[in-house]
Amino acid sequence: MMMRNECDALVRLAVPLIVAALAQMAMGLTDSILLGRLGSAALAAGGLAVNLFFTLVVIAQSVLSSASVLVAQARGAGRPEDSSAIYGTGLLLGALFSVPLMVLFAFAEPLMRLAGEPAALAHDVGRYLRILLWATPAFIGGTGLLRSLLPAVEGGTLLLRVTPPLAVLNGLVNYGLIFGRFGLPRMGFEGSATATLLTLWLGALLLFVLAQRGRRTRPFLSPLRIDRRLIAPLLRLGVPIGLTAAAEMLLFLVAGLAAGLLGTASLAAHQVVLSIATTTFMVPMSLGQAANVRTGMATGARDPSWQRRAGFAAIGIAAATMTGIGILLLLLPRTAVGIYLDLSAPDNAATVSVALKLLAIAACFQLVDGIQATAMGALRGLGDTTRPMLIATGGYWLVGAPLGVLLAFAAGMGARGLWLGLAAGLAVVALLTTLRFRRLTMPARTARILQPVQG
Repeated sequence: MMMRNECDALVRLAVPLIVAALAQMAMGLTDSILLGRLGSAALAAGGLAVNLFFTLVVIAQSVLSSASVLVAQARGAGRPEDSSAIYGTGLLLGALFSVPLMVLFAFAEPLMRLAGEPAALAHDVGRYLRILLWATPAFIGGTGLLRSLLPAVEGGTLLLRVTPPLAVLNGLVNYGLIFGRFGLPRMGFEGSATATLLTLWLGALLLFVLAQRGRRTRPFLSPLRIDRRLIAPLLRLGVPIGLTAAAEMLLFLVAGLAAGLLGTASLAAHQVVLSIATTTFMVPMSLGQAANVRTGMATGARDPSWQRRAGFAAIGIAAATMTGIGILLLLLPRTAVGIYLDLSAPDNAATVSVALKLLAIAACFQLVDGIQATAMGALRGLGDTTRPMLIATGGYWLVGAPLGVLLAFAAGMGARGLWLGLAAGLAVVALLTTLRFRRLTMPARTARILQPVQG
C-alpha cells in the first residue's frame, strides 16, 4: 500500500511536468512550421537561432533546478517557510545568469562569421536572436525556474492551466505577426522571434502571479525573500546538474554532426528519430523531476525507507512506461516516421529506410533512457549531483561517443553505429546511477546522506 501511494504521488507530480514539456516542444514545432512557409532560408536561420537560444537557456535553467531539491528538503524537514527565500534567491541567480547569455546572443552574428558560417545565415540568425535575447530572463528565472519548483510546493496544476493555452497562443501570435493577420503588423521573419518573446514573458508573468496568489503555493512562496547564504548550496547542487545537461546535449549535437558526414539521408533520418526520442524522453525527464521532489522530502524528513521507496517507485514507473513506448515504436515504426516524412515519395526512400533502422534502436533504448533519467532525479533529491555528473559524462563521452564513431565509420555501420553507441552510453549511465542510488539508500549508509543540503 505504501508503494502504491508513492506511485500515485509521483504520477500526480509528473503529469503537469510532462504536459508543460510537451507544450514547450509544440511551441518550437509551430515556429518551425510557420517559418517554413517563408522559405527554406528563413526556416534554417530561425530554426538554428531557436536551437541555440533554448540549448543555452535550458542549461542555465538546469542549474536552478536545484531550488526544487532544497524546497523539497525544507518541506520534509518541517521548514516550509524557507521556500520563499529559496525561490527569491533562485530568481536573483536567474537574473544574473541571463546577463552573459544576453550579451552572447547580441553578438551572435559576428561570432558565427568568425566560425566560418555563411554571411547571410549569420545575419539572419543575428536578427532573430537580437529580438529573442530579451526573453532570456523570462525563461531562466521565470518559466524554467517555476516549472521545476512548483511541483515541490503543490503547484503543479498551475502548469496545466498556463502552458497548453500558451502554446496555442504562441502559434496564433506567430501566425499573426509573421503574415500580418488578426490586425497585427506584418513582420515576416522577425515576427516569429517577437511572438516567442511575448509568449515567454506572458507565461513567466502568469506563473509568477498565480504562484504568489495561489491558495496552495502562496504559503510557500510569499512573501518573496532573498537569502545570500542560499547561493552556495544552490550552486553546489545546481552546477553539476547544468554540466550534466550540457554533456548530454553536446553528445547529441556531435552525433548530428557525425551523421552529416554520412550523407543527407543519414542526417535527415537522424533528425527524425532524434525528434521522436526527444518527445518520448519528456516522460522520464518529468518523472525524474518528480523523483527529486519526493526523495528530497524524504531526505529532509530523514526517512530512509521513504527515500528508497520514492526512488525505486520512480525508476519502476519509468521502466514500465518506456518499455511500453518502445514496444509501440517497434510495432508502428512507419506510422511514427510518417509523421515527419511522406513515406510514398520516391525522394524520401533512402531517408525512410535509414530512419526505420534507427527507430528500432531508439525503441530498444527507451528502457535505459527512462531508467537513467529517473535515477538521476532520485539521486538529486538526496543532494548527490557531482558523482552522477561524472558518471553521466563518462558514460556519454568515454563509452557512447567513441563507440558510436567506431561503429559508424571504422565498422562501416553508418548511422546505425552512431545510435548503437548512444544506446550503449545511456545503458552504462542507467546501470551505474541505479546502483549508486541503491548503495546510497542502503540502511548502513543512510545516516551519512540524511542531512539536507541546506544544513
